[in-house]
Amino acid sequence: MTLTIFRAALLQLLHDRGALLLSLFVPAVFFLIFAEIFATAASDQVQVHVAIVDEVQSADSIRLLAALNSEATVTVIPGVPDRNAALDLVRRGTADVALIVRADGESLATAAGLAAPPLLLLVDPSRNVAATVLSGQLQRAYFKALPDLAIGRVAELIGTEFTEFSPRQQAEIDTGLAELRESASKGQRGGWSFEELLEHENVAGQTAALNHIAYYAGAVAFMFLLFAAAQNAVGILDDQAAGILDRIAAGPGGMTVVVNGRFIFLVVQGMVQGTVIFAVAWLLYGVDVPGNFGAWLLISFSAAVLAAGLGLLLVTACRTRAQAQILPTVVILIMSAVGGSMVPRFFMPAWLQTLGWITPNTWALEAYSGLFWRGEPLLALLPRCAGLFLTGLLALAISHLLARRLVQH
Repeated sequence: MTLTIFRAALLQLLHDRGALLLSLFVPAVFFLIFAEIFATAASDQVQVHVAIVDEVQSADSIRLLAALNSEATVTVIPGVPDRNAALDLVRRGTADVALIVRADGESLATAAGLAAPPLLLLVDPSRNVAATVLSGQLQRAYFKALPDLAIGRVAELIGTEFTEFSPRQQAEIDTGLAELRESASKGQRGGWSFEELLEHENVAGQTAALNHIAYYAGAVAFMFLLFAAAQNAVGILDDQAAGILDRIAAGPGGMTVVVNGRFIFLVVQGMVQGTVIFAVAWLLYGVDVPGNFGAWLLISFSAAVLAAGLGLLLVTACRTRAQAQILPTVVILIMSAVGGSMVPRFFMPAWLQTLGWITPNTWALEAYSGLFWRGEPLLALLPRCAGLFLTGLLALAISHLLARRLVQH
């Protein structure tokens, strides 16, 4: 009897293509997506897009930047004319970080911590990982391209730290080294460090933690908008099974009133969900929703329209309730993984970030990020909002066509 039940369950699974797809195909797809993301993030192949401005144009700076440009993990954005342009690229998210060889700082050859460091990194605090990677590559390029400066600094350090060379030189060096070891053991900086050449400046958002909270507020809100819309849209199929659709379709409004009524409900539901999530982000974590209320309302409404339209489209494309419980889940999970709702997009390899642009998750997240991270004006957010809104209406129109099948006999 046990084997009979096992055989019946196996046959049921094999004959249910949707369940078979969800059980075998989707886990493999998810594994591939996350393996690609975290394998890239854990390797030395994290790609950093850098906007570089050389205000000095000295022989040393040219050598340094040439060595940096040869690093496989560094992608230099061409044609950045000045510091303001680099700043704008970082704020808009086009560049992960900007490197300025600045004219208002010390020179690479003589920097001693007496004035502004010669190198300036303009960093979005939400992308500190990129700044850390670039700092490491920059240090590597420095010792690779400018060994004369590095060795000269060691000689200068010996000359200044241990006074003049004399017959007692060895004793003084031993004493100096002991002092350096003691300072290092106390966590103090001793001697010259590459960090003296480098300064970090945050250019977007408030803090890395707050920016991440704003990101995940948008990511979670949009993903659950999609799930909730698809789940509630299944009610159309329940009405079909109960015979309600046939009676409504015989009325003057036909299926149009059914689909439109469900669509309006899903939009309102999505707005309420988004409001709750961002209210928590504002009250508990300080995300500035009141200060950006108009733009936030536009983004959230556009996202709710998209979620409602897509939810209806996915459900009306199914012929049975069982299919409607599987297909939307599969599509939404994959879109959320690729589009950045589960893992921040800046952790993804470049090809996966590009692929993410075919998902509405990326459109919504880039709109929220532009508002809360980069402080973009409303005009800059309009194209993303328009994409969400118009795609939602297109999905609604297709849903009307598909819904007619539900009452055809």
